[in-house]
Amino acid sequence: MTRLLTLEPSQAFEVGEPVGWRSGTVRPVSLWLLSSDLPPGGELADHLHWLLDRLEPKADAVWQLISEGYVADWFCLAASHATEHAIELDRPLLRRLLTLPGDLLLDVMSDDEQ
Repeated sequence: MTRLLTLEPSQAFEVGEPVGWRSGTVRPVSLWLLSSDLPPGGELADHLHWLLDRLEPKADAVWQLISEGYVADWFCLAASHATEHAIELDRPLLRRLLTLPGDLLLDVMSDDEQ
């Protein structure tokens, strides 16, 4: 994936590698993860724009990987200590997301749960 996308992953794991030092469990699948370089406390939309700026130019390669059986998703962790913090994803951002494969998965929790 790294060669085809010409992007370095934030993390990558191969099938069969140990999951942890003690568990004895091995990874059932390979993972190639790309995270934004923005500070963790920023707005989710900013992180998605950062990722899209890097992946949109490689859309054909990403779709090729999907056609070969790879799976993609947009996994996002949203943590907030405020009781009324809204996550805003405007229509232009959602349109951009639709040009690439993968469902948008939001894990929303309070800062206290981290």
